[in-house]
Amino acid sequence: MKKSFIFLISALFLVFLLGRISNNSPWPGDSASGSILFSSYSSPIKSLDAATSYYVHESAILDNIVEAPLDYDYFARPYRLVPRLLQILPEPQYYDSAGQLLGADPEPNAVARVEYLLKLRPGLRYQQHPCFAKDATGQPYYAEAQRMPKNVASLLDFPRQDSRELHAEDFRLALIRLCDPRLASPVYSNLSSFIAGMRECSAAMQQKLAENNEAMLDYRDLDFAGIEVLSQQEFKLCLSRKYPQALYWLAMHFFAPLPWEALQFYALPHVEKAGFSGQNWPVGTGPYKMSRMQPNLQVVLVRNENFNGGAIALPDEAESMIERIVFQYERESIPGWIKFNQGYYDHSGLPSDFLQTATDFSNSGELRLTKEMQDKGLSMHSSITPTIFYFGFNMLDETVGGLQESARLLRLAISIVLDYREFIDIFLNGQGQPAQCVIPPSISGSCRDNPFVSPWDEKSGASRRRSLAEAKELMRQAGYENGLDREGRVLKLYLDHANAGSSNFKAQFQWLKNKFASLGIQLEERPSDLNRWRDKLQTGNWQLIFNKGWLADYPDPENFLFLFYSKNGTVQSQGRGANYVNYASPEFDRLFEELECMVDSPERQRLIAEACLLLQKDAPCCWGFHPAKVLLTHGWLKNYQPHDMSYGTLRHLRLDSAERQKLQSRWNKPRLKPVYAAIMLIAALGVCIEAGRKFLQRADAQTRAPG
Repeated sequence: MKKSFIFLISALFLVFLLGRISNNSPWPGDSASGSILFSSYSSPIKSLDAATSYYVHESAILDNIVEAPLDYDYFARPYRLVPRLLQILPEPQYYDSAGQLLGADPEPNAVARVEYLLKLRPGLRYQQHPCFAKDATGQPYYAEAQRMPKNVASLLDFPRQDSRELHAEDFRLALIRLCDPRLASPVYSNLSSFIAGMRECSAAMQQKLAENNEAMLDYRDLDFAGIEVLSQQEFKLCLSRKYPQALYWLAMHFFAPLPWEALQFYALPHVEKAGFSGQNWPVGTGPYKMSRMQPNLQVVLVRNENFNGGAIALPDEAESMIERIVFQYERESIPGWIKFNQGYYDHSGLPSDFLQTATDFSNSGELRLTKEMQDKGLSMHSSITPTIFYFGFNMLDETVGGLQESARLLRLAISIVLDYREFIDIFLNGQGQPAQCVIPPSISGSCRDNPFVSPWDEKSGASRRRSLAEAKELMRQAGYENGLDREGRVLKLYLDHANAGSSNFKAQFQWLKNKFASLGIQLEERPSDLNRWRDKLQTGNWQLIFNKGWLADYPDPENFLFLFYSKNGTVQSQGRGANYVNYASPEFDRLFEELECMVDSPERQRLIAEACLLLQKDAPCCWGFHPAKVLLTHGWLKNYQPHDMSYGTLRHLRLDSAERQKLQSRWNKPRLKPVYAAIMLIAALGVCIEAGRKFLQRADAQTRAPG
């Protein structure tokens, strides 16, 4: 019976062990009970350098490490700027060419210089970082290679860490660095047209690089008129002309301060060899600092012990800030959605594939969560985002580009047949709004219709897309009747992209191809890898692009109209401008240059309307759509407020970890009864087999025993 007893005890122990260790949580230990926020990202991280980072998922990380001088009130709608690193919001001082102070709102042509005085709040310090560590002589401690710790995966593992106070000079350094042509900062083109001395500084850098080919420039030695440092706590931002939207710049991470010590540290060969750089380990004064950086797996932030949060109060300010933020890389949306439903992510977007299972419509036609989702304590946050995705024509192309009448009519004909209401219904489950021009509905100056493509219909009270017959007539007028040119050849156009292998893109391309075919146009694709695709954009070596997007940097129509200002042309600016379609119209430029320098007024709105009408007429784009954003949060995540302008909002969030742990346990109880039954059945079978074997042994022994 000894083996039978062992079988039984082993089975009972296995049952006990499974009951204790069974857990499908992707997180280690008792993470659910800790002050840890779990989030995710689905696109690769290219850069967390404040000079070059320009993607939303990167900003969601970076903007919680670095801080800009200004921020947006987290709760205020419409959006309202507030000081962050500054004591007060700065006011512009306008001067004429003789240096005389002008009034509060002078005519733009009277202004030769604009000054903003920026006063830093006291007590602002950088995070603890090895770049600030000094040896006994006051030199950077880790400049000596032998002092570098071995096999470190995190900067937090460096034994020597230090900090220092934030200085006005750090803002000057950061802004000068935007002029470095090697970085190709995406905002340089726009900023340099206003900030004094930016172009001259960039030219001086190019000269230095041509002469010495230096790997690292000492930006501190360069002349730069854009920032005048008055003291460690005060500096002036100087513009060469009037620009009321300049305050919005000061809320962007491109204006975050940068310590020279960080540039020195990351330029050390042994530090670079260990995999640390400003692109993946930013240094800042923000609420969090980097703890782990594995961009294809996980990014972890921990609370910055030196953070000085300022005076923005919260309803539950007695509660503490979240201690740790985990961003997990989820390549596919479905696994992330499943983990959110299990309670392992605290917030999530809603994949379009699951829209119908997670939502329904109220009696008034409003999208809402299903009762099952509501019973789980989920909250839904839905809105049309200040974003546009458009189909672009390369205005430098000899067939589809230029302002000549034939090309313009061809672009309008294509714009008519690309029915983005249909696209939204098919590919986005109806979550979005067709764009009539470039400005989204939540930004002033947005258009309700497009008279050339989808004019307003008074009977229905909505815009109505023009017919296929009207599009074909435009094709005839353009010289492409039935899709044939004047020599009888089929018009063939090419879509350039970097989406080869994407099943979603294949379906969308087929939709595009069918729409072009309705005009007799043969659409072909020219796929390339991502690097080649970027090179095509910068050199203008493409014809058509699809779903190129732009998300508002700040809540002003100028931030969208500047996408078509000729001096921001991507080719003309050598990759620094965001006018990707390379649209160039003297009339549009005149309107843009006038309205961009104006404060909001009826006259400015009139100019915006004229500029939009011109864009609609010239049709450098099929205007595409403004996507809807549906975000879900669990009930244990407090103070969550969707914000389309600011990404440094993690400091405002609070967690009820006890509630999360309780619900995670309830929603993810292991279904072990069948396993237990199987184990006990196997154990019983083992006992029976062992008992049978013993019985047969005894019977055999009795048979062989002498009579």
